[in-house]
Amino acid sequence: MHELHVVQGIVNQALEKAKANKAAKITKIVLVVGELLGFDEGSIRLYFDDLAKGTLLESAQLVVKPVLAKFKCKECDQLFERRKGEFSCPKCCSLNLLTESGKEFYIDSMEIES
Repeated sequence: MHELHVVQGIVNQALEKAKANKAAKITKIVLVVGELLGFDEGSIRLYFDDLAKGTLLESAQLVVKPVLAKFKCKECDQLFERRKGEFSCPKCCSLNLLTESGKEFYIDSMEIES
């Protein structure tokens, strides 16, 4: 359910950008979603389709590009992708980590018709 509010923000942002560019229709949106957010792609699509009805976004293609979680160990500088269910450094087993990626949520690109 928490996807509803963030998808509403994406829809509003896309519509504002389209109107500023005098678009007649938005045909495609590419959305970047980091895995650490815990958002469900199915829910994103469901809310997007529902919120797009009756707008310039209706029938637009939604492409979701997932971003895997990557961390950097503060102890040994190892950069690594998170293994399922684990959050420790694979080199030194430290939990002293910096998040390098996986929290993204933004519109990467849009295609419009004038």
